[in-house]
Amino acid sequence: MKIKKVLSLFAISAFLLTSCSSDDNSPIRPEQKDQTEVSKESPVVGEYSFNHAGNPIPFVFEKNVITMKMSGMAGSGQGDDVYNVLTTYKNSEGVLKTVAKNKETSEYKAFFFRDIKDDKSEFMFNMDLTAKSEIEAIKSAYPAKDIVVDHNKGQFGWLKMTKGAIVEPIALPVNGKYVFSQSGHTYYYNFTNEVVNFNGAYDMTVLAHNKNTNKILLQGKDESVKNNYYVIQLKNIVDDKVAIARLTFSTATAKTDAEKEFASQEDIKANFTTYTKDNGTTNSAFANLKGTYGSTVILDPVTKLPLAQYVFKLVDNEEAFLFKAEMGQGFGDQASFKLKTVATDEKAGQIIYEVTGSTGYYSGRTGQFLTVYVKDIAKDGSKATFAIATKDGGNSVAGSKGDIVGKTIEEAKAIKAPESDKVWKLDMMKYAHLWISTTRE
Repeated sequence: MKIKKVLSLFAISAFLLTSCSSDDNSPIRPEQKDQTEVSKESPVVGEYSFNHAGNPIPFVFEKNVITMKMSGMAGSGQGDDVYNVLTTYKNSEGVLKTVAKNKETSEYKAFFFRDIKDDKSEFMFNMDLTAKSEIEAIKSAYPAKDIVVDHNKGQFGWLKMTKGAIVEPIALPVNGKYVFSQSGHTYYYNFTNEVVNFNGAYDMTVLAHNKNTNKILLQGKDESVKNNYYVIQLKNIVDDKVAIARLTFSTATAKTDAEKEFASQEDIKANFTTYTKDNGTTNSAFANLKGTYGSTVILDPVTKLPLAQYVFKLVDNEEAFLFKAEMGQGFGDQASFKLKTVATDEKAGQIIYEVTGSTGYYSGRTGQFLTVYVKDIAKDGSKATFAIATKDGGNSVAGSKGDIVGKTIEEAKAIKAPESDKVWKLDMMKYAHLWISTTRE
């Protein structure tokens, strides 16, 4: 694969804004005396990167090999281009030219180097020239220092190379919760630079962001979506609004397909929908609500040993509400709800869970929906106050209590939180529709 063709896919648009300091497009024309052979090796050795648009382009220079590591470029989905070094020349101005041959094809390249720092930490690099033969590459003109290039023809001019792999922190152009509502249904994305959450249902890890196309490459974080890859594209970011489109890749080639889409300079082929920022949310606190949260342990009044405790487990793919107690067989789980998040309203502090399993006193509620409210979340997520809300304000959600939780998501959403003065009194039998203070284990 020609390096020019490889790069054109990812970088042409990125370089359109590159400035040139001169209108002089006249290359230096070497004469026989203007060029002398200096070695059979690359003039630099090591790993270098050129950084642009949040997508570092990595190179590895060895004595006898120059490799453009497209496999190391975030979201490229490409293999590496490897060139065997043949000869290095120098002109009268000290510019170096390394002639090399593609390891896989009959293509030749003339790589140019100038302004190499004494410690080899930086240099200027030009890779525009492709030749059909070695002699053509040897006789090729040296590019002018301020040459004007034609980006549409895959020319990139002089690139500043920096030693070492460049790791640029991802900074998305939007952060926070963006909401879209239609026909009574509400959808949202919650953006951070590390994770994007969709509708409270699952998290996606941010892998890369292209500043030119505003495409975001993501991988499913939760167990249920860990094999999925996603590409989100943002457009028309104005004030508190952004147009969002997304593609999901879930086949055996999901990673490759998603990287290819991310690398493309064309808009993704999906509908763009305008979302509006919800400035009333407490995103950072909600995002830190992870782990196992336990209430104060009720102690046996005589032995002072643990007697009972209520536990809210907010762990990926292991969400649960547990009643732990000493029932003659040691202190442990006696009744439980296995839960799955299906909706959240951070502004209201509401989480809607589907009950995917129920045991002990809670048996019989599988398939129903639990309404949980959260408040007083510590900034680091170490403490939080929970309440399981019921339709009638009843203080138990045991299976025997009948129709007191939601049978549908919408019904669960409509259940109100208890008043602030409804506080749990360390009572084993009365715990629902009461605020329970907890600490993360």
